Amino acid sequence: MKKIFTLLIALLLCSCARSYSEDIRKPAVAGMFYPAGKAELTKQVDEFLANAKKIDKGRLLAIIVPHAGYVYSGQIAADSFKQLEGTDFKKIIIISPSHYVSFDGISVYNKGSFETPLGLIKVDEELANKIIQKNKRFIFYPETHLKEHAIEVELPFLQRVYKDKDFRIVPIAMGGPSSDDARILSEALYDVIDEDTLLVISVDLSHYYPYDKAVELDMGGLNAIEALDANDLVQKINSGSTEIDAPVAVLGAILFANRYSAKAKLIKYANSGDTAGDKSKVVGYSSILIYKPEETQNLGELIMKDEYLNKEEKKKLMEIAKLSVAEAVTGKRQFLPNVTEERLKENCGAFVTLKESGQLRGCIGYIQGVKPLYQTVIDVARSAAIHDNRFNPVTQDELGKLEYEISVLTPLKKIKDISEIEVGKHGLVMKQGFNSGLLLPQVATEYGWDRDTFLKETCRKAGLSQDAWKDKSTEIYIFSAEVFGEDK
Repeated sequence: MKKIFTLLIALLLCSCARSYSEDIRKPAVAGMFYPAGKAELTKQVDEFLANAKKIDKGRLLAIIVPHAGYVYSGQIAADSFKQLEGTDFKKIIIISPSHYVSFDGISVYNKGSFETPLGLIKVDEELANKIIQKNKRFIFYPETHLKEHAIEVELPFLQRVYKDKDFRIVPIAMGGPSSDDARILSEALYDVIDEDTLLVISVDLSHYYPYDKAVELDMGGLNAIEALDANDLVQKINSGSTEIDAPVAVLGAILFANRYSAKAKLIKYANSGDTAGDKSKVVGYSSILIYKPEETQNLGELIMKDEYLNKEEKKKLMEIAKLSVAEAVTGKRQFLPNVTEERLKENCGAFVTLKESGQLRGCIGYIQGVKPLYQTVIDVARSAAIHDNRFNPVTQDELGKLEYEISVLTPLKKIKDISEIEVGKHGLVMKQGFNSGLLLPQVATEYGWDRDTFLKETCRKAGLSQDAWKDKSTEIYIFSAEVFGEDK
């Protein structure tokens, strides 16, 4: 009996050990892409960081880094990771291509830890699961992470920069893309990323072209990225005039950054011909910062002091919205009016609301001033017609029946006292943890709500209990809007 009991204990201990090891993603490329020894790896990463230059910018949102072997791209990666010195990010989302396993979707690793020769880094399981819940395109497909180097090679840099700090990671690998994945990714990132969270995009550029051709291809894409111009980047990728090994990840990051009126800066570009010598077939690498400037000009700051947009400007925005919807629904190009008005070229948040027979048919917008106002109206009008998940896409038969309303927004203002809310003038944004919801000012007027009801309904929109606005952890923001329809 004693022997049997001892055997059972031994089996139980083995089972526990096996379970523990299964929750640790072991190094796959140590000794190949970077040194396998702790001392040698520490020395090499520290030297890379020492040779990099710190650049003072605004709030850091994301970095774009390469993922080749350190002899090829280690210094270029260090140029981005150097910017983390003096920061205290506690959650780091790392997105990479999937080099070894093909799958459909976006794989979010949501358990255990990742191991390097420098030790373990815990996965932020709560944040990972929040992302997975955002859309059915997010899945946990562990096989794609087992041999993937593109996330692993970034980890020693994080461990050396944050050697005395506690941080967690969310590894994400991009599978076969759908046409909507960039938008889905950007919306999820916007919902879950806060000031404690950094986004790391791990991508390489063109592969195996002669040196001069590679530089031409890479600089075309880098110019679009530095301008945070998603449309330009898509056109260049589709035409073959640039190459990126995880284009959807970069496009998602650009769309995410645009919601903050962010800027991007190319710190370093090089290819393997520069770092390893052979220029006959090279791979391109870049180090890019995406950040929110300390001071951001926003047209919305001027709205509501007096009526800001004149009748002709409103008429032009309405024409742009209607033509943009028609183009999205029919797939036929519409010729939009030329925009010469300076006020329509200023960055400003806006919503486009579509109704049919007085009933809501779609409503999408940008809260922040991420683009010139007229471009914002183009984007959100199209999305309201075909991407509002609450409704089926608008059909061609409905185009003549739609009623249009545009809301041009002021910046958000965080409040501490609900007495600051003026029903009919202010819209509300409610945030608690990963949940957020927005209601436009006219919604309260249309339904005849008082302030208390408006607060409760905004909480519901955020997926919170109706009294969540009373919770100290809930953030309440107000904004104003200039609202106009087709008859103005």
